[in-house]
Amino acid sequence: MQQGWSAYTVSGSTCAGDMDKIFKGLEGKRILIVDDDDGYVVELQSELETVGIDVVGIARNSQEALSLTQQLDPALVIMDIQLPDSETDGIELAKLINDQEPRPILLLSGYSDGEYIERAKTSGVITYLVKPVKIKELLPSIVLTIDRFREMVTLKATVDDMRETLANRKVIEQAKGLLMEKKKLTEREAFTTLRKKSQEQNKPMAEIARTLVMMQDLL
Repeated sequence: MQQGWSAYTVSGSTCAGDMDKIFKGLEGKRILIVDDDDGYVVELQSELETVGIDVVGIARNSQEALSLTQQLDPALVIMDIQLPDSETDGIELAKLINDQEPRPILLLSGYSDGEYIERAKTSGVITYLVKPVKIKELLPSIVLTIDRFREMVTLKATVDDMRETLANRKVIEQAKGLLMEKKKLTEREAFTTLRKKSQEQNKPMAEIARTLVMMQDLL
């Protein structure tokens, strides 16, 4: 696989060890290309497959892109900002794709002005590269885009867990308060009652608490 890289001259401080890490991070990655320039697509696909990337599909318009994204479930979508659709460009398509299911998107654009970049930020685009882009610049960006997306997913999951934990604590406290008020229990007795019900019914304490809060008028 590395032999194919010899066609590209890596400049700067990038060393062989660094490129080995990039290769390992890319090998077998499933990528969808969205671009209607057949000549460019053939060249890009060849360059990507040279380093072990699996180009699973080519979409030439937004409808094909939406359909293939669902069918093929690529690890990354690389798309051009200009599409043949009359009303949809790559930025709008990125939003439509992310509305279906969030995934890493790398946008290639001939535009560097702030309007496009600001729109890209709100569409779910993770990486925005201005053409022309050489393969030696594209490959690290692919790795970083996928890694960044993974970090975002992990962070979202952590935030969601925290929110769920706080919501559970809130409803348990609410249920305890109801038991203390309606049954004249101490805080410790109310907590013990909830825990006992949780064990008896083999359900999370928060679920028992939510049921109790919903049925508070029956207490």
